[in-house]
Amino acid sequence: MFDRKKYKAIAKKQLKGRMTTPVLSTLVVLLLIGVLCAPAMMDSWHNAEATVSASDGVFRMGAGTVTPHAASPLPGLITMLLSGVLTIATSYLYIVLSHTMEPQPFSVFIKGFSLWLRGLLGYLWMYLWVFLWTLLFIIPGFVKAISYSQMFFILAECPDVGVTKAMRLSKAMTRGYKWDLFVLWLSFIGWSLLGAVTCGILYLWILPYMNMTIVNAYHALKAQAIRSGVLTEEDFGSLAVGTDHCAGAGSDPAIAGAPAAATPAAASAPAAASDAFFFGDEAEADSDGADADSGENDSDGQDSSADFPGGTF
Repeated sequence: MFDRKKYKAIAKKQLKGRMTTPVLSTLVVLLLIGVLCAPAMMDSWHNAEATVSASDGVFRMGAGTVTPHAASPLPGLITMLLSGVLTIATSYLYIVLSHTMEPQPFSVFIKGFSLWLRGLLGYLWMYLWVFLWTLLFIIPGFVKAISYSQMFFILAECPDVGVTKAMRLSKAMTRGYKWDLFVLWLSFIGWSLLGAVTCGILYLWILPYMNMTIVNAYHALKAQAIRSGVLTEEDFGSLAVGTDHCAGAGSDPAIAGAPAAATPAAASAPAAASDAFFFGDEAEADSDGADADSGENDSDGQDSSADFPGGTF
């Protein structure tokens, strides 16, 4: 069951005491996008203020004249390409946060840029298909954008999965849940308006909350797809160095500061805790002795020991 309220509640817990890096990474992303978008915005403002004189073929703006020129597509192209890189780096940061308990250094966000090629190719591949579907009509393009929305989390979490396969997995995971994802995004409109009222300052805290919530939804969709047999853990590839979260495993030992799982049974324990949270199963010790502590229920009646999708809380 898709439970957006639960994912939001978990996101607040996950970010408590760990907001420094998410806020700083959000600031970097907003500044980069702002700098790259500034030329295009200036051109738009200039063209909106100018009036065309049919007699002499010049733009008149106030008392001066400006020779007509075409806006350069370069800033827009660079922004589009950079968007893929920034998206994969941001996705990697929140994937790590979802699998760990302690505050993460800013270097985790920087490490996400090492996936720049995957992010770039993923963005171009997704943009191509959304564009083609939009040619039919705006609504099909929007629906497909939701269908492809899990691509970057898959690319960030599972290095063995290629771009085209990540798109197929995303489509399988979101099948039957597109409306739920749309409503989840829609539920942040109030926060977005509040951020706009504060000239974007609150976005430094709002966007991490939104991203963390969406990552929790990703974990839920992935677990549900595996449980229902739509996908298998093998579809997400084998474990790779520095990405032990892949295919339902727990946190990255290199990041979390914990020893790597020595046995398959140990590696499967976090996934069991994650399933117990998302699908309401009672966490019990399995036959290999892996147990999930019940913890204390919070004010919403949710279990605090199996609350987090990465299975490490």
